[in-house]
Amino acid sequence: MKTYDLIIVGAGPAGSSCAIHCAEKGLKVLMIDSSRFPRDKVCGDCLNPSAWPVLERLGLSSRVQELPNSSVRAIRFSVAGGHTIELPLSQGQQEVVVRRREFDALLTERAQEEGVEFQDGTTITSLQRLRTLWEVTSSHGIIGRAPQIVAADGRNSTVARYLRMLSAPRRDDRVGLQTHIPHPAGYGGALEMHLYHNGYGGIADLGNGIANLCLVSNAGTMRKLRKEAEVRYQVSSAIAWRSISPISRSNPRSVARDGVYLCGDAARVVEPFTGEGIAFALQSGTMLAKILSSRRETALGEQERKYIAAHKELYRGKLWVNHLTRLLSQNPRLAHFVIPRLLRFPGVLSGITNLVLQ
Repeated sequence: MKTYDLIIVGAGPAGSSCAIHCAEKGLKVLMIDSSRFPRDKVCGDCLNPSAWPVLERLGLSSRVQELPNSSVRAIRFSVAGGHTIELPLSQGQQEVVVRRREFDALLTERAQEEGVEFQDGTTITSLQRLRTLWEVTSSHGIIGRAPQIVAADGRNSTVARYLRMLSAPRRDDRVGLQTHIPHPAGYGGALEMHLYHNGYGGIADLGNGIANLCLVSNAGTMRKLRKEAEVRYQVSSAIAWRSISPISRSNPRSVARDGVYLCGDAARVVEPFTGEGIAFALQSGTMLAKILSSRRETALGEQERKYIAAHKELYRGKLWVNHLTRLLSQNPRLAHFVIPRLLRFPGVLSGITNLVLQ
């Protein structure tokens, strides 16, 4: 059994970015993930402009752009049976669509280049505190021990649930679906957000004639929403969809405790399909890494206090569009009252879009 400086659970953007930076600073890092890589994720597949400075620091900016992708030139907003408006993006707003299975695989590859030990297809079954070390176990036995654990394992974080770090559940019966489809007839490649009769969704150009199609609705209306989307984009009802539920979740009681740190969606769930999730995950992962890599000079309790404060500041004042999206998607009647009226004011809609694409 090996002892590490750090064990990271979850190999998405938050976990991998944290692993890369910690390994660069000389820490011995093990990163594990329950899925076999490469794997798809329910995601809008969009890289927000704020993700690029982090990718540059990771040495991945040019390598990401070598993956099949498309640059978003315009965002189209539309309502079923109603208005449509298209807003061009300025050249400074580098919004890129890239498939998550390829993006996340590239991140894990970069982590291994820095010496991170990566085990995919590994699901943890227990976490046990042994004096100054955490012992991590899977169905195959003890994986390893480390004084610190990073939980970057998503909105349904196993680590957070095992250690009871989550607050009381927030009621959210919404379901998210995603699939990849050939370009629909007449689709010009714009990033489109569409308000259906039974929910909302988006379509994004992945390049090579493939598009990402995402849907969100309350559980009771998802079947109707799927039918709407299948008719709109002329796709077969037999197409395979991936799903996530719940869409949102209560924030944890604390993002750091006893040497365990929650990161990415495990710490703060960002409403999907507004294009901010990957950027926040990358930012939170690198922010945490800077604190953890100074552990030789900083006491554990001080590290935790620093991360709690930095994490709070990272999200301060930046999630109101997410809150608005959640409110409207949970209340379809309100959405169909507000959105058609909002589309009559392109300047207001452009301002909201620019806030997301900062």
